[in-house]
Amino acid sequence: MTKDRALWLMVGCLLLAALLRLPALSHTPPGLHYDEAANAILAADIGLRGERPVFITSYTGKEVFFFYAAGVIMRLVGESVFALRLTSAFLGLLTVAATYWLGRALLADRRVAVIAAALLAISFWHLLFSRYGFRAISQPLLQALSVAAMFHGLKQENGWRWFVLAGVFLGLTAYTYLAARLFPAPLGLALLPLLFDSRLAHRRLRQVGLTALVAVVVVAPLLLFFYQNPDTFWVRIQQVAPDNAAGGTTPAVADPGLLSSYLRSLGMFFLVGDPYSRFNLPGRPLFNWFWGGLLLVGWLVALWRWRRWWYDWQKAAVLLLLLAPLTMILPTALAVGEIVPSNLRAIGLIPFIFFLPALGLVTLLEQIADLFRRPDESVSAFLRYLNVLEGYDLNYAFIVLLILLLGGAFSAQSYFEEWATRSDLFYESDADLAAVADYVDEQADPDAALYVAAPHYRHPTVAFLSERYEEIKWLPGSQALALPSAGPALYIFPHNSPAPSWAKPFLEEATRMTGPDGPDGAALFTVYRLAEPALPAGAPSQEVSANFGDVITLLGYEAQPQESGDTLALTLFWRVERAAPAPVRPFVHLEDRWGSRWGQADPTSYPAEQWQVGEVIVQHVRVPLRPGTPPGQYRLRVGLFDEQTGERLLLLEDGQLAGSALTIDPVSLAGGPTPAAPPEAPRGAPQTVRPGLQLLGYERNDEPVDTDAQLPLALWWWASEPQPRMTVRLELMRADNTGIILLDTTPVHGSFPFEQWGAPGAEMPLFVRDEVNPQFLPDLEGGEYRLHLRLLDADGSSIFTSSLGTVSVTPTERQFQRPQAQYPLAATFAAEIQLVGYNLEQLDDRRYRLQLVWHALQEPAGDYTVFVHLLHEDGSCCLWQQDVMPRQGTYPTGRWIAGEYVVDEYEIEAPPEAAAGERLLEVGLYVAESGRRLQVSSPGAAESDVVYLRPLVIEE
Repeated sequence: MTKDRALWLMVGCLLLAALLRLPALSHTPPGLHYDEAANAILAADIGLRGERPVFITSYTGKEVFFFYAAGVIMRLVGESVFALRLTSAFLGLLTVAATYWLGRALLADRRVAVIAAALLAISFWHLLFSRYGFRAISQPLLQALSVAAMFHGLKQENGWRWFVLAGVFLGLTAYTYLAARLFPAPLGLALLPLLFDSRLAHRRLRQVGLTALVAVVVVAPLLLFFYQNPDTFWVRIQQVAPDNAAGGTTPAVADPGLLSSYLRSLGMFFLVGDPYSRFNLPGRPLFNWFWGGLLLVGWLVALWRWRRWWYDWQKAAVLLLLLAPLTMILPTALAVGEIVPSNLRAIGLIPFIFFLPALGLVTLLEQIADLFRRPDESVSAFLRYLNVLEGYDLNYAFIVLLILLLGGAFSAQSYFEEWATRSDLFYESDADLAAVADYVDEQADPDAALYVAAPHYRHPTVAFLSERYEEIKWLPGSQALALPSAGPALYIFPHNSPAPSWAKPFLEEATRMTGPDGPDGAALFTVYRLAEPALPAGAPSQEVSANFGDVITLLGYEAQPQESGDTLALTLFWRVERAAPAPVRPFVHLEDRWGSRWGQADPTSYPAEQWQVGEVIVQHVRVPLRPGTPPGQYRLRVGLFDEQTGERLLLLEDGQLAGSALTIDPVSLAGGPTPAAPPEAPRGAPQTVRPGLQLLGYERNDEPVDTDAQLPLALWWWASEPQPRMTVRLELMRADNTGIILLDTTPVHGSFPFEQWGAPGAEMPLFVRDEVNPQFLPDLEGGEYRLHLRLLDADGSSIFTSSLGTVSVTPTERQFQRPQAQYPLAATFAAEIQLVGYNLEQLDDRRYRLQLVWHALQEPAGDYTVFVHLLHEDGSCCLWQQDVMPRQGTYPTGRWIAGEYVVDEYEIEAPPEAAAGERLLEVGLYVAESGRRLQVSSPGAAESDVVYLRPLVIEE
């Protein structure tokens, strides 16, 4: 193929590529997906608002090359979806051109180079990403440029400038996409043949070294950033890694195992491709059977050439093509936490993978042409008549044009008529939220409070498209309603976040309208307008008045019956009293009578930064139950905590501390979910106890246990039929095989014995996770013990024994001599505990170290919480506070014995905004569950519930 003919064919390739990539960019693909919208915002920040990041930390981390390119285009054509996608189309077109240059550099064959470029131009895979505003589209371009520049240098006597250019491109590749971090590995392996020729080894080493040095210089700012912020390097890798299977942002599948995942990823070439409709026609392989077969032929031809070719750069080039499909598939094969295979994560295969079918086609055509290069053959004459054979040579121009015309037609039909018109793609692309953004800007009542439900808080699609974005208050997941204190309210529920059934009673008085229909005939969104928002009569059914830190009041709740074995539904009613001073968030804990937690929810359905004084928030919470949760009576603890510090807002009653959570008691549960098959316990192997009963194993840690402390221990039982009366005995066995009975009990502390497991109406099989948590004896000797489980029948006879591992017991260190106290006291709490003094040390102008010296007069009745409060100038709480069990929660009062002393230390820091002067310091004890403070008596002082220490002096 002549140079001129190759040039004209490449013009044709680029024209067809542009014809496929440029039309209707603003509307196809439909909508504006979360990821694209986030990318548009980030690009506009760079191009229009002066941001200059080396790495973008938001949205789980993003490399910046694409965003700088999009920012430039936005400066030229404006901030729009078109500008974002035009960037991808432009980079895609450049990649088609770079593919030809790369083919000439690697194989020195214009035929293979042009055919590879033509295949890329018509590739459905590359076409899709060339029309999406994703940064991944920049990776193939930089890879192609870096390798092409390097191999152009390798073929020249004095090509040092090419190696500098290759280093620049290689360094920039690190700024393209996460999967590009793997690219140096196959490239480095492919370059090894350069060192085999002793005549050129030193020269090649200098050339490759120069490329690597320039690449390191280019990537140095990014490496420095990762060194200073190591978490940003690992965050996305950890999300998709094997240890986090099914935890990513795309619809996940079960962890297939690394080998299976790798084989499935190889199958994406021409067997079964990406199943995710956002990035593929589900299951469509990268190549059809024809081109997939030629890909295999091309790989085998490359392997044959690698064995035959002698020149070092030829061996390196062919080795790179051989390694590319085996190595650049790893980003998708290793991402078992998400979709496998993934067209997106495999994008590093471009453009190298397209040279293999091109090489296979050229080789196959040459072999066929050899058979027909005979003037007397009728087939040969016919081919010459069609101008396919020209002077006994193949007319590759005809073949390339045939590829472009037929392949372009098929790709256009697949993309524009099949893929882009899919209903599931329409909604997965957040087209419903794009319609909401249009409605908000053009039709929404400007005088009404505006509430929008969405799968995510502050959804980027609306953020980028709507001019009224700052007015919107969000209802993430449609799990909350907010009623403003005055004025009308507008609630918009898009197709992907419809109004839930629990919210319908609160919207009965609303005027309802629907938006335009989507491709499946369903409304894209529904709007409810309330002229005077208010709670309906009778809501909430259970009224309370729980004031948390004078910030928000819980007005009441409604606990729905357990709907299924895996959740407990609860509706909470809040009223905002003042703006939240910190990003606080509700919590709901499900606990049993013995303090074990069986479920927890920390809902973000209406974030605190949106709260307005007087607003009533109706919040629907689903508390997930742990599998194996036993049936019985439970309690819910409801409160709020600071997301940054973890500290809870205090529950106030008449201005006094009443704990840190409201207890809702009792809550009846029919039990948690039972898996379809016996689950695997953390420790131990399944053992058959008796017919229909298995001990699946147990869970506990190997940390040493103090004497008189609890041993965290849960037994996992699986029952497939009713059981008789039996007793569980736990024993500690010494080295001499003498035993100590720790506990005789039945499951769930005796509240759910074996004989109830087959009660009428009970479902079988039954999975029970029994938290035994035995208490060790105070006088137990330290050392190593074997923990044994024994089951006794109704007559007390042993019917089953099992080892539960070894336990290391550490004697509790106790102090019975009174420590020195700088300031002696005699403050007695509930006749159980005495504060005998304290030490106070000033560390700097605003920091103090406080040591409280406690004395147990008798065994405390329970675990009490210590509060240390630094008061405001007017005596109100609090400039600084800490509410925690003694020794930062490690030595609760329930473990103290009569006569011992406990030194409890705190570091107090006055906030920067606190004015200089003296501030009172108060100390006391309370019961966490109720907030009830212990009364304190001191000689010569009236009984109170607090002890005041010496004032702290805050200095300027």
